[in-house]
Amino acid sequence: EGIEYNHLGPAHLSIGQEAAAVGQCIPLAIEDFIFGSHRSHGEVLAKCFLAIDELDENELLKIMKSYMDGVCLKVVEKEHKGNIKSLAQDFVLYGVLAEIFGRANGFNKGLGGSMHVFFAPFGSMPNNAIVGGAADISVGAALFKRINQKPGMVICNIGDGSMGCGPVWEAMMLAAMDQYRTLWDKDIGGAPPILFNFFNNFYGMGGQTSGETMGYKILARVGAGVNPESLHAERVDGYNPLAVADCIERKKKILLKGNGPVLLDTITYRISGHSPSDASSYRTKEEISAWQESDCISGYEEYLKKNRIIIFSEVDALKQEVILRITKSLRLAASLEISPRVKSDFIESVMFSHRYKDRMEQRTPEVLIPKEDNSRVRSLTRKYRFALDKNGKTLPKVKVFTYRDALFEAMLYRFYKDPTMVAYGEENRDWDGAFAVYRGLTDALPYHRLFNTPISEGAI
Repeated sequence: EGIEYNHLGPAHLSIGQEAAAVGQCIPLAIEDFIFGSHRSHGEVLAKCFLAIDELDENELLKIMKSYMDGVCLKVVEKEHKGNIKSLAQDFVLYGVLAEIFGRANGFNKGLGGSMHVFFAPFGSMPNNAIVGGAADISVGAALFKRINQKPGMVICNIGDGSMGCGPVWEAMMLAAMDQYRTLWDKDIGGAPPILFNFFNNFYGMGGQTSGETMGYKILARVGAGVNPESLHAERVDGYNPLAVADCIERKKKILLKGNGPVLLDTITYRISGHSPSDASSYRTKEEISAWQESDCISGYEEYLKKNRIIIFSEVDALKQEVILRITKSLRLAASLEISPRVKSDFIESVMFSHRYKDRMEQRTPEVLIPKEDNSRVRSLTRKYRFALDKNGKTLPKVKVFTYRDALFEAMLYRFYKDPTMVAYGEENRDWDGAFAVYRGLTDALPYHRLFNTPISEGAI
C-alpha cells in the first residue's frame, strides 16, 4: 500500500489463530478480563472490538477522551468520517499499532511494545512475554474478583508450549485449592473464576508438543491430574469461532457459580513463523499448506454465505473496509511526525506512582473481632519499644518490641483500614508464618483475607 517501515523489534504473529481469539470474546463482557502472551495481538483486538460493540457511544467517547488525555483520539479523529463506534475501531487499531512500534502515542506509551500491549478500560489486561507468565498473574486477578465480590471472569491465554513451565502448574494448583469450598464462607462464592485457555498450535517455538516435547498426547487430559472435576477440561475446534464461543459461554456459567477453575484445549495453528527470524525449518511446506487450505477466516466466510447470512457483495465491501482501515492506522503509526518515539527521560516519570491512597475501597473491612480485643495487640502494650531501660541497661528480648511485632502491627492496621488487603502464602494461617509475624491474625481475619497456599512460590 506504499507504506515503508522497517520494524526492528519483535513480532510474534498469530496468523491462523484468528477464529480462536474472536470466538473466545463473543460471550464476554467488559468486566471479563483476558491476559495473554507474546502472541496476543489478535486477542487484544477481539476483546476491544467486543467492548466497542457493547458500550454506548457516550461511554466510548468518554473513555477515548480520558485515556492518556486523549492523545490517541486526537490523532485518529482528524481523518475520521463516521460514527463514534467506527471512530473507536480506528482508535483501537492505531493505539495497538503505535504501541507495537514503540511510539509515545501507543496504548502503553511505547513501553510495552509488541509483547505487552493491552488496553485495560476494555478488559484487555497486560500480556506477558515470558512463556506461561500470564498464568500466575491471571490467578491473582481472579482471586481479587472472588475475594472482593467483583463481577466477571478471567481468561489466561497461553500456548501449549507453556504446559512445560512451572508457573503454569503453580497457577493451576493455587486456583484449584479445596479450601475455597470447604473453609471459606459460602457468601464469598467459591473458587476464583479463572479459565486456563491453551491456544494449542502444536508448537513451542520449534518443538512439537505433540509427539516430541510433551507426553500427554492430548493437552486436555492434564486436567484429570489437578482435581476431581478434571478442571472441567474440554478440547474445542479453534478454527470454528462459533464452537469456541459456545464452549466459553458454557464454561463461564461454571466459573461464575464458583465451580472452577476450567481448562480449555483450543486446537488451532500458527501459519506464520514463531518470529521474523523463524525459517520454519522444523515443519514441511506441505504441512503449512494443508492448514492454509483450511483457513479459519475463509472457512467462516463460506459458512456465512452457505447459510445466506451474508452475500458476496457484503463480503467484498467488508474486506475493502478492513484494508482501508488498517492501511490508515499503519500510516499513522509508522509516521515519526504523527507518532513520535517516547523520550528516555519519560521512564523516570512513571517509575513510581508518586501517589498515596489511604484505602483501595471505602467499604467496611471484614474482620472477626475488634482490633483492641486481639490478644497480641494487648500483649504488645506491655512491651518496651526501646532496647534499653531508663538506666541504659539492655532489656531482655522477651520484653522488647521486635521487628516481627512491628510488621504485625503495621499489617493489622492496614487490615482494619483497607478492605481489599489480604495475606496468603505458606503457613500464614494457624502456623502464624515461619517467623511468627502473622501470629494473632488468624483470630482476627476470615479465611478469604488470610489463607494458606500450596508451595507454589511463583504463583504466590
